[in-house]
Amino acid sequence: MSTIASRKISRTLSTLAVAALSVLGSSAMAEEELKPAARQWGIYAGGNIGVGAAQWDCDVSCDRARLSGKVFGGKRLTPGLAAEINYMVFGGMDRSYGTPRADSVLAERRSVRALTAGINWEVELLEGFVNQIRLGWAFKRVDDDQALVGGAERSVRDYRQAPYVGVGLAMNITRDIRLLQSFDYIIDGKESLYLFSVGASAEF
Repeated sequence: MSTIASRKISRTLSTLAVAALSVLGSSAMAEEELKPAARQWGIYAGGNIGVGAAQWDCDVSCDRARLSGKVFGGKRLTPGLAAEINYMVFGGMDRSYGTPRADSVLAERRSVRALTAGINWEVELLEGFVNQIRLGWAFKRVDDDQALVGGAERSVRDYRQAPYVGVGLAMNITRDIRLLQSFDYIIDGKESLYLFSVGASAEF
C-alpha cells in the first residue's frame, strides 16, 4: 500500500473517530439535560377535602358523615419513603337518644380534630401514577356539645390516641405537583373515623 493511501486511510479513521466522540458527547449531554433536577429539600405539602364519617351507633337519629378535610406535610427520607404529619378536621356530627344515657345526655354534637404522625410509603404503579400507603399514630381531640335531661347543656372535651392507616393514589400533573385521592382511617373501635378525600400537593 502506498504512503499516500495510508495517510488517506489514517485521516479518514481519525475523522470518523472524532465524529463518533462528538456524537457520544452530545448524547451524554442531552441525556444529562433530560434528567430531572434533584429537589433541593425533599419537602412536600398539600391539602384534601372530602367526606368524614364516624363509626358510631345510632339511636333515634344520627349523622354518620360530614364535610371534612386535612392538610399535611412530609419530608422524604428516601425517594419512596417519607416521614409525614396530617392534621384532620371532621365536621360536627349529631346524635339523638330515645332514652337518656346514664349520664343524662339526650343529644350531642361531636367534632373531632386529629393530628397523625407516621410514614408515607410510595410505590409507582404506572408512569405518572403512584400508590401511597400510610401508617402511623393519631392524637384526637373530641369536642362534644351535649343536651341534657331538663334542658341543661354542657361541653365536654376528651383526648384519645389510636393507630392510623391510609391509602391513596397520586397522579403527577407536573414534576412537582400532584392530584391526590385518599382514604384515611383512625382505628378506635366505635370511636373510629374515616376520611374519603381528594386534593393536591406540591413538592419543593
